[in-house]
Amino acid sequence: MTEPRDEIDNWLGSDVEPLAPLPGTFDRVHRRAGRRKLNQALFAAAGAVVVIAGAVLVPTLAPGLLPGPSGSQPPAAAGSSPPRTVTITPKAASSAPTVSATGTPSVLPTGTALSDTTSGTAAPANFQPASITMIGRGVGAVIGQAGTAGHCGPPVANDCTSLAGTSDYGTTWYGVSAPVTGVPEGSTGVSQLRFLNLKDGWAFGPALQETSDGGRTWTAEQTFGLRVTGLETAGDRAFALLGSCQSVGSPYAADCSKFSIYSSAAGSTSWQPVRLSIPASLRSGAMGTAGQASSASLVIRGNAASPQAGTGYLLAPSGDILTGSVGGGAWAYAGKAPCLPGTAASGGAPLGAQLTVGGAGLRLNCATGTGSAAGSTQPKQLWQSADGAQWTKVSRPPATGAANSLAATSSGHVVLATTAGIDYSATGTTWQPTTISGGSPQGGFSYVGMTSDTQGVALPVDSRLGEVFITRDGGQTWTPSPVSG
Repeated sequence: MTEPRDEIDNWLGSDVEPLAPLPGTFDRVHRRAGRRKLNQALFAAAGAVVVIAGAVLVPTLAPGLLPGPSGSQPPAAAGSSPPRTVTITPKAASSAPTVSATGTPSVLPTGTALSDTTSGTAAPANFQPASITMIGRGVGAVIGQAGTAGHCGPPVANDCTSLAGTSDYGTTWYGVSAPVTGVPEGSTGVSQLRFLNLKDGWAFGPALQETSDGGRTWTAEQTFGLRVTGLETAGDRAFALLGSCQSVGSPYAADCSKFSIYSSAAGSTSWQPVRLSIPASLRSGAMGTAGQASSASLVIRGNAASPQAGTGYLLAPSGDILTGSVGGGAWAYAGKAPCLPGTAASGGAPLGAQLTVGGAGLRLNCATGTGSAAGSTQPKQLWQSADGAQWTKVSRPPATGAANSLAATSSGHVVLATTAGIDYSATGTTWQPTTISGGSPQGGFSYVGMTSDTQGVALPVDSRLGEVFITRDGGQTWTPSPVSG
């Protein structure tokens, strides 16, 4: 099998050519430039930007790298002078244009928000989905590039991101306003998406943007040079994984170390560190070692009866499992996973271990080797645990290709996405290839997720296909749904 092409590389794979602006564009740009100068003046008046030199994330209590309710700032690195305390002003909120497949700019009108019906605007043409989020009742959204690959703007320069929503679980799609940002590379741009409900959502990886009105407007948030490699939502909060990363270009999460967890209430741009209570004997390197590329994985088990009683689980770079309530309080050490997460895929997900919740509790696929050669079988082992403390080996999935993503339902169905396709197990013990309408796409799948016992979504590695794959029978069969119609 040939090496699958990364979806972020697809965004960067074509030469950028200037497009002719629509009539009146220069007047709009002139007005926006005036507003931008005013915003910059206000930002400068608020105080100097804090620069963090050699910041270290401490496992037991991560430093406050993001502004809190009191405007707290990160502590100075050892041996340096304390930073000035300033109020960080969020970047101006904005709605995003998209680019049509013909190269003609097509600005989504203000008010194209996520909806349980439709925004009334067609999905952007030639949509290439990189991430998907589902929030129940068939409502969900995808983020990616639309139009002609490699063309970013105009009328807004460096705009490479588009959104589309669905209210019928992928049967039809409509346009949603997106954050105005460039391609995800280095520490800028966004490539992943999570919505908690119809109003509150986050676009991330590597930067971070937030919406509180369903996507009508987006606000860029400060991460002080750290990169967001994972984000999940539960109750009334979002939980984000932030890593100290050195890579430039794409993939942005290829060289990350020293991770921390932060949380934020829905509708807020204030993030607070989640306190980690780790035994002294395990602290060294638990959340990563400086200069050593690694990854981490965050999953949340919801509680339908009491959303605030949900439980979060972190697979740390050291292989330790940390767990805590989404309602607040410290996250504590639960046990040791049977394998390490290893290095990260382009979107930040671990390549060595895929963690999910479902069935009897946690499910973990331990993968070794690349499995990228044509027809090769990457050694895989499926483990399960009730709480992350004790693990039991369940099976050896025979799936060919390299494992990318694992998902499970509450009734125990398990699906594993690889660079060769998707494999299914009713209980996790015996496996079979799924039936994919039209056959498995070249390069296989980068993500799979189950939102109920019957429904699930998957994304192909090659985002240029413009499709989301849908299952309605618990993961046994999958059908492509073109986002752009």
